[in-house]
Amino acid sequence: MALTTGTPQAFDTLLSLKGKVAIVTGGSRGIGKQVVTRFAQAGAKVVFTGRGLPALEAVEKEFIGKGFDVACFQSDVSVVADSQKAVEFTVKKYGRLDILVNNAASFPFGTGLSMTEETWDKCFAVDSKGNFFLAKLAAEEMIKEGHSGRIINFLSTAALNPTSPLIAYGAAKQAVWYFTKTLAQELAPYQITVNAVTPGATMTEERISALGGDTAQMQEYVEKSGNAGLDITETIGKISGGTDSITDLLESSMPMGRTGYPDDLAKAVLFLASDMAEYISGINVVVDGAQSLKNPMMPAGGIPGMTDDSIDTEPEVDDGPVGTLDKGLEGKWKATVRTPMGAQEIIFNYQVKGDALTGTLSIMGNEANVVDGKATTDGFTHNCKIKVGLMSAKGKVTGKLEGDKISGTIKGPAGSMPFEGMRM
Repeated sequence: MALTTGTPQAFDTLLSLKGKVAIVTGGSRGIGKQVVTRFAQAGAKVVFTGRGLPALEAVEKEFIGKGFDVACFQSDVSVVADSQKAVEFTVKKYGRLDILVNNAASFPFGTGLSMTEETWDKCFAVDSKGNFFLAKLAAEEMIKEGHSGRIINFLSTAALNPTSPLIAYGAAKQAVWYFTKTLAQELAPYQITVNAVTPGATMTEERISALGGDTAQMQEYVEKSGNAGLDITETIGKISGGTDSITDLLESSMPMGRTGYPDDLAKAVLFLASDMAEYISGINVVVDGAQSLKNPMMPAGGIPGMTDDSIDTEPEVDDGPVGTLDKGLEGKWKATVRTPMGAQEIIFNYQVKGDALTGTLSIMGNEANVVDGKATTDGFTHNCKIKVGLMSAKGKVTGKLEGDKISGTIKGPAGSMPFEGMRM
């Protein structure tokens, strides 16, 4: 075979996916939904999967209404038989398979000491085993069909940098990075590329909803970030409650002045799925706006604009509830609080001494002391300061005791987060 420098492809076809067929897992919301959108816009036929059939069917109807050639398929990626059925469905409907995007993931929180076997196994079943076997099944189909292909797996920054409350998730995603590189070696002779994409902090609809930000502020924030053209109506509509500091906090904590958006990831995935990346395999594209970079010129306290002074928006403690002192609050309580990163377990350990409420609370592997606490028959309130890495955030807890149940809110720089708990 004669040596050649190759013939460059026509520019206007480099990002086209016309004639290609893709599977996108977890495609009914967030990043996965935006990947489906970009693929369909590029001309691909797309099968997107997920566990919830009503959500899948609703999104399918939405996409078809936009003129996209897509189909949903109910599938649990942790079940290999489901993945086999998804591949078979795709080939039967569209005649081939060219692209797989492993986006679906399980995202449990827990430190090493608090981890359970059940949580660990569930996480690995989806993020590691499930992703691997679907990649294997897709590769086998591509090889059988005798054409090139693209496999794109999602990683996490937790796989690259130790993150204690995400020990299972990070370990599972590190396994994905290993088999991504190994499959890239094995499948290269078949012209099948295997790559990874790693999101930084990404503002999905679910995260905005959990943040509870102010609608007008978030609208302004999105537009200032140059993303006014995105379909954000549903996203903004999900925002409720709020805090005046949310926009400033997001802008000051990110090197580029904003978080990532699903479309930032979708564009990177489109690049890897297209002919633009036909000779790229075994790499990890980190899409985080430089969030993960370490700057040696940076002050020890962290990045500019996110020092203790800026993040520690110390809440004012009012006179608190009135009434007689309530000793019933004393003891340990296990509660669930909704945070910007999902539901988290929080442990309150309260002591009622004299006219004061003291103790600790712990969340995501971090413990904080109760400060300026009061507990009466009308409710309880206190301040707290939780340190995470080099930064810390102050919050105010306000709640009430009803029998063996407690409920209330934790107010911090990212908004008010409700909690409910039971006595341990």
